[in-house]
Amino acid sequence: MEHILLCGRRRSGRSAMIRRLLANTRTPAFGYETRTTTTRPDGYHEIYLFPYGTEPLEPSAQNHAADCNTRDRIIYTEVFDTLGVAFLNARTDGIIVMDEIGFMESDAEVFCRTVLEKLDGNLPVLAAVREGMETDFLRRVKAHPSARVIRMQPEYFEEIYTELLPIVSQWDKLCRERER
Repeated sequence: MEHILLCGRRRSGRSAMIRRLLANTRTPAFGYETRTTTTRPDGYHEIYLFPYGTEPLEPSAQNHAADCNTRDRIIYTEVFDTLGVAFLNARTDGIIVMDEIGFMESDAEVFCRTVLEKLDGNLPVLAAVREGMETDFLRRVKAHPSARVIRMQPEYFEEIYTELLPIVSQWDKLCRERER
């Protein structure tokens, strides 16, 4: 199974590409997505982990994954190791979405192991991968033999979409055949 890793910096179109590609499938998508709050008066913004493809949770201590500003980060690895892993293991069929994989979760050992296991598996993975701060975990994800790494550039969004749509359509077909 070839997986798709959409690599790029913030606002490069990775999440928008995931949504657009999945809009063309009937196969259920599951996994997780991250959302960021607006910047607080102290300069930090909060990052929350939500299940992908379902009604989102309300921001709470349970899914609060990190607090970041331009220099410092407070990361709650236990959120990745518990909730993130639960979201990745929520189903045994469908398309796994990881939006996003970044440097913050690199110390969440159970989460990192689960991400790599999903890349070893036979369910398709569609992931947004953060570029910038490289870690051993991110290098391993991007070098995975089943991963097709796509560098997201907003000016080439339509061309990338046209390139990836046949792959995601094939995933959809394979997943529907498995259901029969």
